[in-house]
Amino acid sequence: MRTALRSFALFAIVAALIAAAGLSPAPALQKKAEEVGTIEVYKAKDGWRFRVKNTEGKSVAIGTVGYEKKEEAMKEVEFLKATLARGKVVEIKEEKK
Repeated sequence: MRTALRSFALFAIVAALIAAAGLSPAPALQKKAEEVGTIEVYKAKDGWRFRVKNTEGKSVAIGTVGYEKKEEAMKEVEFLKATLARGKVVEIKEEKK
């Protein structure tokens, strides 16, 4: 179940980052390379969590699981960074009911 939650959280984060980045055709509207968001790791009531913020400081994605140790949260952040850097985007088509 924890793996399913991680997969869902990762999918939500990737989708939010893609939506936040946008695919603007005009180069003048694109942000400079040095203007990137941040990933914050913080202590919450249920453990260590992380969130991804854009350049304006607004959250665009959050981790859905609280981790017992800060190192566990940092490990997930590194996994997320590696996945976003090398992973491919897969569109999930809605199933007909």
